[in-house]
Amino acid sequence: MSVALLSIIGLLFLLLLLGSPVIFAIGFAALSYFLVKPGMDTMLSIFAHKFFTGMDVFIWLSIPLFIIAGEIMTATNMTERLLSFSRLLVGRLRGGLAYVNVVGSMLFGGVSGSALADIAALGPVEIDMMKKDGYDRDFSAALTVCSAVQGPIIPPSIPLIIFSSLTNTSVAALFLAGAIPGMMLGLGMMIVVFIMARRRGFPANPIANLNMRVAFAIVMEAFWALFMPLIIIGGIVSGVFTATEAAAVAVAYALVIGLVAYRNLSLTKLWEILDRSARTTASIYLIVGFATIISWIMANERVPSDLQAFIGDVGLPLWVLLLCLNLFFLINGLWIGDAVQLLLFAPLFTPILAQMGVDPVHFGVIMVMNVMIGLLTPPYGLGLYLGSAVSGAPLGRIVVASLPFLASSLIVLMLVTYIPALSLTLPRIFGFVP
Repeated sequence: MSVALLSIIGLLFLLLLLGSPVIFAIGFAALSYFLVKPGMDTMLSIFAHKFFTGMDVFIWLSIPLFIIAGEIMTATNMTERLLSFSRLLVGRLRGGLAYVNVVGSMLFGGVSGSALADIAALGPVEIDMMKKDGYDRDFSAALTVCSAVQGPIIPPSIPLIIFSSLTNTSVAALFLAGAIPGMMLGLGMMIVVFIMARRRGFPANPIANLNMRVAFAIVMEAFWALFMPLIIIGGIVSGVFTATEAAAVAVAYALVIGLVAYRNLSLTKLWEILDRSARTTASIYLIVGFATIISWIMANERVPSDLQAFIGDVGLPLWVLLLCLNLFFLINGLWIGDAVQLLLFAPLFTPILAQMGVDPVHFGVIMVMNVMIGLLTPPYGLGLYLGSAVSGAPLGRIVVASLPFLASSLIVLMLVTYIPALSLTLPRIFGFVP
């Protein structure tokens, strides 16, 4: 490993540990390579070229479009409709609103594809409902944050789209592969809620005066939001449109629902949606551009081939290597964000594991689960900080309250890692995986 490569890795880690914004940390680390490595100072044009070509990928267009679709659904009060539907399904159980929190996040994840969007949109509503029903604020915030990690694994999923673009893996296969593991995460958290509800005496929260007419009205109110993921996934799996085209269809669908079905989407709201989406997209695209440069540097320094040779020389069994990678991603999740991990490490490890017989679709789900669980791990865990912000609960107390749900998520991660059928069965049924 050259001195130049060591310098950029050291600078990147140092800047991130010092709290520098991720964009600047990656950008400065990439630039330092051209200044430190002899002869590269005359090739700074490569820096600019790789930066722009990294962002100039057709599938990346799906990211802002999915963000816009999720923002429109949030602005049209879709969150309350989905929570009412969730309450219809599980509210009558002991610990009803805790179950509603998990199911609501599962359903909203199929609309937004983003964990942070889930926390920001559902969090204030869910936490307020649970506090009024007697739950303490720390537990409510912790459950809201932890249940949100399902969203980016259940399709549509922005992290799975990023992985697909970086590794040339089928988006449709990844979407299908994420469905069962994502629901398993939710089921694991519901088991924790079941145990805690008995121990702490959580109340049920059924819908008052429930009858067939009320139930039908709730289902119809939530129908339009529930139908959108079916259009997206069905269109991609059937080959009717690509992931980017599916994202455009999702935006058009959300606009029609907001303007025609619910009639609560104004031009003012739409402008605010576009403004927020543009800011979010800009930060993602800048990270993509700079991370592309670092990926090129690693390839130029022959890191993938050297790493593959090292793993071969050590002779680690596959199960040990997978365990080490899980630990590596989880530890990095303490201080590196989800998109950054995908951009830096997905192109590096996917070919190595493919050579060892691990299907890229299976590895994609494993990696995305790891980086999503990283949202729950301090000190970087961005989901924890956002949960503290929307709830007003101290960060440390949210961390303590989240530990049982974090444990259940880690158990599901191990099951998905070592039982490939959990992620590969659906892609095989539809013919995407041999």
